[in-house]
Amino acid sequence: MNRLLYLISTGLLFACGALQAAEKVQGRPNVLFIAVDDLNDWVGVLEGHPQAYTPNLDRLAERGVYFTNAHCAAPVCTTSRQSLLSGLAPTTSGWVNGIPKNAEEYDQVLAGRKPLPTLFRDNGYVTMAAGKIYHKGVQDFSYPLWDETLSSNYGFDKSGAWYRNSHFNPFPPDGGAIFQANGGRVKGDTLCWAALEDDEMPKKGMPDEQIAAWAVEQLGQKHEKPFFMAVGFLRPHNPYTAPKKYFERYPLESIKVPEVPKDELNDIPLYGKAMIYGTLPKGDHKEVLDLSPTYWQELVRAYLACTTFADDQVGRVLDALDASPYADNTIIVLWSDHGQHLGEKRHWRKQALWEESTRVPLFFSVPGMTTHGDLRDQPVSLLDIFPTLTELCGLPKQELDGVSLVPMLKDDDAERGAPVVTTRYHGNHAVRSLDWRYIRYRDGSEELYDHRMDPGEHVNLASNPEFAEELKTHRDYLLNNEAAGDADADFPKDSYDTRVEQFQKKGLPDWLK
Repeated sequence: MNRLLYLISTGLLFACGALQAAEKVQGRPNVLFIAVDDLNDWVGVLEGHPQAYTPNLDRLAERGVYFTNAHCAAPVCTTSRQSLLSGLAPTTSGWVNGIPKNAEEYDQVLAGRKPLPTLFRDNGYVTMAAGKIYHKGVQDFSYPLWDETLSSNYGFDKSGAWYRNSHFNPFPPDGGAIFQANGGRVKGDTLCWAALEDDEMPKKGMPDEQIAAWAVEQLGQKHEKPFFMAVGFLRPHNPYTAPKKYFERYPLESIKVPEVPKDELNDIPLYGKAMIYGTLPKGDHKEVLDLSPTYWQELVRAYLACTTFADDQVGRVLDALDASPYADNTIIVLWSDHGQHLGEKRHWRKQALWEESTRVPLFFSVPGMTTHGDLRDQPVSLLDIFPTLTELCGLPKQELDGVSLVPMLKDDDAERGAPVVTTRYHGNHAVRSLDWRYIRYRDGSEELYDHRMDPGEHVNLASNPEFAEELKTHRDYLLNNEAAGDADADFPKDSYDTRVEQFQKKGLPDWLK
């Protein structure tokens, strides 16, 4: 072969190879990756609250598979999101109470792995993000994650009474009832609500409305490469503020608050009660009850209103996808970073190890799969999202802590193969199996609940000898689990230790007894 023919043939081979590679990338599905902040199971199909109105989340569930027993790796925004997007459990990464400080520290812990958006970006996808994906927004620090992002400057009037130095704006114009009751000495975002008038919101709309509009615009554009689009909605995270019309759907006098037995806390260890206490000076639940006879109802109503508001924004994005050329080639995954207590176990917010804090919505819609509206009741973890998308999109596999849910998406008899572990700070873990929840605190105290008989987790069976075998099974799983076998470690003192010491020294407040 002469040199000219060699060059031509080599060039043709190279071009064919490049074309095949391009076709492989182009043939991959798009991904619409939707996060809804602090959304618990108060979703229609999940039946967490009888009054929850979420038609768009329900229709998303009906177009694919939804998991009724999905749980976070950590019941707090920062840790949960870092775990999901790195694919590493908090006890693997060491980020049990915070986030990596910078890219260098991030890379050291990743040890050659790539975070989820970067993995897509480095394998032929255009990556786009808006809203709250990581804790601080589209990213927690500078790192090569996204090709395009929406600015988090939502057009707030910083002189407005409802503005605070926070990405959860707008706040109640008066700060909220608890804020006022404490003389303004507590953070303005703590257990407050407001049904907002038009002049109490940015002219461009609530941040979530702007985030939805950005996603709609992106779905209306032509994309030459497959996309990974992350859309992170801020509500129903507090402050529980939303346009007034969403509150009008839920008349206050009709609101049902969670049922809490009078003896609910009799069998809860001190570390559990330390988590219950919360952040307000007298304790969260006591301040809610002391404020007014209706304030518990007001907060439940506000959370439901914010959930329906967020549902509307999800619906706008789903409508735009369905009207776009990408409707038949886009995987949708919708998740929340953790649950939320609204008074259950006399606890508020998240940051605990019971069902209300750990259980989350998790919906998958995958083109080409025949399942529609199928539920899965086997326990799964948010850590499983990363390897599931990796497999569905043909991306390189990495060593991660989750497992792919593709078998479960295809077959309702498939199982994850292991219970799910949730971690709160050092040495506090919950294990969720199909029928049981086991909790072990850092001092070795335990809780055990049988979900077949006690879905509200009201009766702690850990000291009942009839359930010694189940207790041992779950305890052994936790302590033999490489990621969570840290019960004997020497941990630094944290806020729960301090609270427990106060209880031991001064006694329990009456409302925690």
